[in-house]
Amino acid sequence: MVLDVSSLVGPRAHIALERLAAKALTAQDFVAALKYADRRIRVAPPPAAHCFVLRAEAAWRLGLEEAALADLGQALLVDPSDIGANRRMLAWGTDDRRRAAAAQLIPREGNPTILRAAIAELRRAGGQHWAACSVFDNHVTGWAAWTRSFPIEVSLATEDGTLTSVLEHNPFHPLASADVRATTFLVRRPPSITPQIVMLRCGEEITQVRRVAPNLASTVSLRSARHPSTKLGSKVDRPTVIVPVYRDTRATIECFESLEKARRPWGSRKDAFQVLAVDDASPEMELRSYLSELAAAGKIRLLVNTVNLGFVGAINQALREIPTGDVVLLNSDTLVPPGFVDRLADVAHSAPNIGTITPLSNNGDIFSFPTPNDVNPMPGYDEIVAIDRIAGAANAGSAIDIASGIGFCLYVTRVCLDSVGELSDNFERGYLEDVDLCLRARANGFRNVCAPSVYVGHHGSKSFQQEKRGLVLHNLGILDQRFPNYREECRAFEIADPLRPARAALERALPWPAEPSVLVLASARTCPAVTDARIRHLRLRGERAILLLREHDVLHLRAADGGLPQATRLSLGTEVGRTEAGDLLTRLCPKRIEILDPNPSPLLIDLIGGLDLPVDRWLISESIGELAILPSGTTPLLVPSKAAKAYAQNRWPNRKIVLHDWPIGSLTLPPISASHKSLIIVSSTPSPASLRAIRTLADRLWRHEPSLSIVIAGTTCGDDRLMSQPNIFVTGAIAADELGDVLTPYNPGWILTDFEQPIFGHPLVETVKQAARPVAYCDWSGGALKPRKGDLAIPAIVNAAGLADLVVDWIARA
Repeated sequence: MVLDVSSLVGPRAHIALERLAAKALTAQDFVAALKYADRRIRVAPPPAAHCFVLRAEAAWRLGLEEAALADLGQALLVDPSDIGANRRMLAWGTDDRRRAAAAQLIPREGNPTILRAAIAELRRAGGQHWAACSVFDNHVTGWAAWTRSFPIEVSLATEDGTLTSVLEHNPFHPLASADVRATTFLVRRPPSITPQIVMLRCGEEITQVRRVAPNLASTVSLRSARHPSTKLGSKVDRPTVIVPVYRDTRATIECFESLEKARRPWGSRKDAFQVLAVDDASPEMELRSYLSELAAAGKIRLLVNTVNLGFVGAINQALREIPTGDVVLLNSDTLVPPGFVDRLADVAHSAPNIGTITPLSNNGDIFSFPTPNDVNPMPGYDEIVAIDRIAGAANAGSAIDIASGIGFCLYVTRVCLDSVGELSDNFERGYLEDVDLCLRARANGFRNVCAPSVYVGHHGSKSFQQEKRGLVLHNLGILDQRFPNYREECRAFEIADPLRPARAALERALPWPAEPSVLVLASARTCPAVTDARIRHLRLRGERAILLLREHDVLHLRAADGGLPQATRLSLGTEVGRTEAGDLLTRLCPKRIEILDPNPSPLLIDLIGGLDLPVDRWLISESIGELAILPSGTTPLLVPSKAAKAYAQNRWPNRKIVLHDWPIGSLTLPPISASHKSLIIVSSTPSPASLRAIRTLADRLWRHEPSLSIVIAGTTCGDDRLMSQPNIFVTGAIAADELGDVLTPYNPGWILTDFEQPIFGHPLVETVKQAARPVAYCDWSGGALKPRKGDLAIPAIVNAAGLADLVVDWIARA
């Protein structure tokens, strides 16, 4: 396969890699396909599901079945509805995975052969009817298949009534067989300004329900669209909390119990808000009975749907029942603290242009605490109340502008609601219609803000669980059409992180874990892979590690276990800041400090000395400040490898050096094939110097061995420049435990690593040095350590040209 290397550089290189992988699969060059697909997955932008499918196909054809199934799993995490991934999982997967793939293919697949296989798989699991439909402006069309003798009927519910058709079995349908009946259907849609419901029923059993968007534009406002039976009274001006309910009885009951406690906070005799629940055709009898009891007791207003309308339909139905007053959209899997509505209302009315308000939560994407964009553990009710109380004090009166809120708990002012109207009917149930509402509000001149003084617990994904990813992807496509800059804005928001000071204020005010910890001081600019490796080692030993990441005179504190602290920063530039830093570090209950930072400032050394703790000083890289920062006397210098010990003894012969070997991963490679061997380069530190060394070596090898491929396992600071050379391929970012799988297709004959500057404890370097291959590396020990047979120990003083000559000669002698 002829490679146009120019296509692999530039902003569209990822597209070229996908095309090359697909072409290689067509040509049955599965090794090349695996190479291109693998790099595509490791470079920006983030890979879509089909990228993992490409790599899975290549791996499967090469007999790497476990790797192929793992890639299909990754593809389905990215997009559970991906056709290619589900087709292959149906063919290759185990029972549970095949059934899940079959269920995803039923509503999406167009190939009758694959549909028959999916139906057969679901029949083995006890399924008896299947259907798919597509919605258009003027009609709904689809197919249905079933095994029972009951008739199948399809109905379309509109504001004017219900149109129902009984479907007749078509023995010539592609899905029909001796024991499976099948047919197609088409239902005309009358013009409507309201959503319509498509329902398929087999006997008494509802097999599918789908809510479809109006096919006429609506000009009806919320205020004029209220239900004629709505009675205005003393409660209408109070905020209304709207809770759509479908499943999860236990979590929903707990939600309403917390709402009851929050209704009259701190002994008040007046309800702070009213509750309107929507029983959206819940299938759980206990849940339906519970809601009915609350309504009978006058604790909530209740709307009951005979057909599931989904989140959008349920919310919009409730909005039409509320003519005045602000509203709170609240998920039924939340726990709310006392006074949460009042405090959200205070923020809402602190400025006339605020439209929506979102609180902090354990599970709320950018609003998550303590770690944003993560699912933090769900606290119990008492802990939620405690966190909320402290948040109220730490962030009182704060309103931080955001791009959009999130509907797990979204306060919307009446003036904003009247301006933007209902939730959009164009979204599939449950995700991003809240974002759309907020973005429309912003387009109308309203601000979306976070109220970090309020904290709400949120289980998350209770209703849809495994469906969530597919729903999000579908709805995100709709959102992209309406607000094409939203994703880029979100990325910029995450980088700037304007909510960090509020999270930091809250976490400083909260009690921190009393468990003893190890403080790991590292530099943000010096070999983060080594720092991450040390953190993992400590956690494997059962020690709680707190990373103190230094950037100039600021320390970023981050607990490795995801607990507190996460957002706190300590400034060492002033005496007050250093005093505060000492107090906060003491709160972490440190039992010792490990210093990985090669050059901590004197201010930092003084701060550490004032803590009066044991200090482990590790040598992980070359440092001109090494002698200056080490106390005199017998304080040992710890080293993670024999090479590091030899280097330290050679540089500081009078210093006590103590070896503590760090764990090294194993690297398994297949036997070397005689032809098409590659030189593998594993760089420890992407830098201009290493880039020059690699290019010099590539030029020499091109002249001496033009057929020899060079594969760089990892990244450099000039991937595009290197990939423009015909004998170089760069894999992209790689972890130590992936090395064997990534390198195998390249038939590694030789490995070059650890040639830039002394870096000790690097997981990639230390792992690859153990490979059952000839390895070349710089000898930082000064000859103190004898190389293995076949290895090349390169003098540390050699320049790029000398290194290239030595490596070329070494390969030529093999």
